[in-house]
Amino acid sequence: MPTSPYVHIQTFVDYLIETRPAAILDIGLGNGKLGFVARDLLDVMLGERYRREQWQVRIDGIEVFEDYIQQLQRDIYDNIYIGDAFQKIEQLGVYDAIFIGDVLEHFEKTKAWEFLDRCIAHTDGHLIINIPLGSEWEQPDIYNNPYERHRSEWIWPDFQPFTYKFKLFQIYPGTYGSFLIRKGDYLDHKIRSLNGT
Repeated sequence: MPTSPYVHIQTFVDYLIETRPAAILDIGLGNGKLGFVARDLLDVMLGERYRREQWQVRIDGIEVFEDYIQQLQRDIYDNIYIGDAFQKIEQLGVYDAIFIGDVLEHFEKTKAWEFLDRCIAHTDGHLIINIPLGSEWEQPDIYNNPYERHRSEWIWPDFQPFTYKFKLFQIYPGTYGSFLIRKGDYLDHKIRSLNGT
């Protein structure tokens, strides 16, 4: 959807305060809610830079469904790339933080894991993942957007081995997770998995 639950906003803010990214990639930016939160927190509140020409934090976004993008997102983001994030991220550089909000469940699971590997390759710091967990979150195509269908189901143990900080929320219709993942922890987990340890 072009939007997401609100329960994780304070957790997202806490992650940004801890990591202080100077360059962020927001994958699946939708209506731009968390891009606005990041801009307001990092440039305006913490940086005391409220005018656009003073902003120093780079906030880019990828959105697969161009119709979601309106002027409000263009006013907040430095660059918005339209297309499939699985392909588009390979054309981009490296970011301090990559935010993947309500995106992984729209991929088949094998492809989603491959996508996470691509995201890790494009950050020097952290991934922030927000995602519905469990079987209660079925979703068909909505908003005339074929990409809205949920194609995979996720649970907390999928992320637990490499997650640095997390918060789980109980909201309708089920559990919702917000995860802060350090690049090194993710890579260590991948190495252990390949070695069977």
